[in-house]
Amino acid sequence: MSPTSLAKPIIRPSSRDLEPQLFGRSLSPDEISTLLDSGARGDLHAQNDLFNLMEDTWPRLRANLQKIKTSVRKLPLNIQPYSPKNGKPSAAAQEKAAFVESALQLHRGEVDTTRGPFSSALYDLLDAVARGVAVVEITWSTNKDGFLYPTGFLQVPAQYIGVHTDATLALRLPVSGFGAQVFGYNAALTPFSKYPGKFLTAVFRTKAGSIGEAAQLRTLAPLWLGSMLGWEWLVQKAELFGTPLRWANYPTNATQAEIDAITEALINMGTASWGAFPTGTNLQLFHGSVPGVAGPNDPSERLMAMADRACDIMFLGQNLAVEGNSGSKAATQVHREVELDLFESYADFIADIINSQLIPELIGLNWGNKDELPFVQVELPRPKQEQELADRDKTLFLEMGLPVSLQYLYERHKIPTPDADAELFVPVSPFGIPTAKPADPAAPTAAKACGCGCAAPIDAASESGQSFAEREARAYATFSGEVLQAEANDEYLVWDATLDAVTTTLCQGRHGRRWGDGWLTPPPAHFNCRSTLVRVPKADYKAPIDNAPAL
Repeated sequence: MSPTSLAKPIIRPSSRDLEPQLFGRSLSPDEISTLLDSGARGDLHAQNDLFNLMEDTWPRLRANLQKIKTSVRKLPLNIQPYSPKNGKPSAAAQEKAAFVESALQLHRGEVDTTRGPFSSALYDLLDAVARGVAVVEITWSTNKDGFLYPTGFLQVPAQYIGVHTDATLALRLPVSGFGAQVFGYNAALTPFSKYPGKFLTAVFRTKAGSIGEAAQLRTLAPLWLGSMLGWEWLVQKAELFGTPLRWANYPTNATQAEIDAITEALINMGTASWGAFPTGTNLQLFHGSVPGVAGPNDPSERLMAMADRACDIMFLGQNLAVEGNSGSKAATQVHREVELDLFESYADFIADIINSQLIPELIGLNWGNKDELPFVQVELPRPKQEQELADRDKTLFLEMGLPVSLQYLYERHKIPTPDADAELFVPVSPFGIPTAKPADPAAPTAAKACGCGCAAPIDAASESGQSFAEREARAYATFSGEVLQAEANDEYLVWDATLDAVTTTLCQGRHGRRWGDGWLTPPPAHFNCRSTLVRVPKADYKAPIDNAPAL
């Protein structure tokens, strides 16, 4: 499409599009069944009216959906440039990633008050989590540099959406022109492919079947009806039993006029704090402890509680807060992970829409091709899970020495690959010495301890940090191969330390021990380390018994 077409709105909603169609109606089970059946057959408008009513009249549902939308919308969007496996991103890939990041961070330039920034599009697309389907129209503009940017996002009302005969989502435009409000179930359907780059479509599936059956609110509709009936019955009982019972005994010889006067006074006492009765009338007020309510087993409250619990489990997962139970801190953390798993799936759902629909159009419209597409990762903080991954990687790749590519680690931990000219963080070795920068030639040559706990002095000038890092890197690069070769020859890799007056306690403790028996990483273990590895046939190996405990 041309820039002019991309800037021209396709959907022009009017105020009537947002008018509630079912609000205030008391729906029967048959009517709800009819609405859901229509939705399953592709009439998303009628089904969406029911969903609007549910969200307007069910506080727990609205609160849960608001929690999902706000939590996912505020997550940081991490834009990653395309890079080949085990390779570095090219300059063009980095340029595209920077462009996408600037485009998605644009918060101004809305076409009108109905078309919001990108954050509002995320909020609107998350409607699909509950309603199954959500569509957002994009309005594009050209900046001063000639680049096309999305400057406005509009949520498409449900009456403009239908299901095509091939079971795909399609536009249902008015048959009498834009804004004419003449839709009907048989209005013409237009594939979204006719308007490339103009729409973002979201379909959140939780079951197999047609698009109209994807909405999770379909499952909650019967429970919502029960909750509404329970509320109605509870209000009726409050009217009947919530006020004190007014009781008056009149004399047996009272005339009908006196009886009528007493009755009228009792009725008026509902809105007045006084009454006038004939002489001899005995007036009593009765207060119930729980008027008209059977406690926690009252059917009305049970219906409402069951609906709220089902709503929590469906959108937030089954956890201690949902169950209303208390537990230990560990149990609370485990159940919190259940909720975070769902939130992570919602975040991944949004990331898939951005990566498969918005970013390809951004790059294609401005570069003329869709090569080296950047991608977005929506990062959900998971401290417990991240710590477990880090501990596992430390054991596998640092202590066991298994070879691994840097690209794998960057992707696994969702860390952006550093640019070639970026200033890098310099980690420090366990002995407090930088492992990536060479020692300063002008540094003093004072004696230092090796850092392993022994008192043996190590001359800092005898081995620089660079030299130690290089020896360590060479040892790690070949270590996994040595382990495999020794195993293939039915041999053990054994630590062989040079034993003399300056041997450190660390190397003394490892001397004569095979791999896995007190050590996992190869020498050098410290600056000026003289230990090596030797291969000993398994049949001839004898484990040391007199050495100091290995560290």
